[in-house]
Amino acid sequence: MSSATKSSKTARSSKFAQTWLLEPIECDPTFETRRMFGGLAVYLGGRMVLVLMESDPSDLEYRGKKFDFPIWSGLLIPTDRTHHDSLLRDFSDLRVHPVLGKWLYLVMQDDYEKTAQEIVDAIGKGDSRFGIEPGTRARKRKKVIRVKSVRKRLV
Repeated sequence: MSSATKSSKTARSSKFAQTWLLEPIECDPTFETRRMFGGLAVYLGGRMVLVLMESDPSDLEYRGKKFDFPIWSGLLIPTDRTHHDSLLRDFSDLRVHPVLGKWLYLVMQDDYEKTAQEIVDAIGKGDSRFGIEPGTRARKRKKVIRVKSVRKRLV
């Protein structure tokens, strides 16, 4: 990969302190990052394999609900629900994300770096449990509001 291509692929990631975690998979020619949910989505082979999230770790509230851990500071793991049990068994620090229930989540606490490295290594080795094919969103139809015209009679 040329340095121009690599710098354009990772330029958007310069604001994220966790990007060092991605070093083992950055050399993959299909590696790509995109902004998503205020985080950094990582793609390999066209599949979204993880999202780095770095919000304020002391923020424990989301849409009026309080949590006992920061829900937007860590790794979001996009995966199919059929893989949840085996991933939760293999990576005991993972949990189902409380807002995005179809995804798993590694909170930036305790053994975060060790577990995050293990997850990235598994992704780099092609563990098919990680990642989802990005869907194509159907365009939302615009609501058409029909207003009945009111005619007033002039007398």
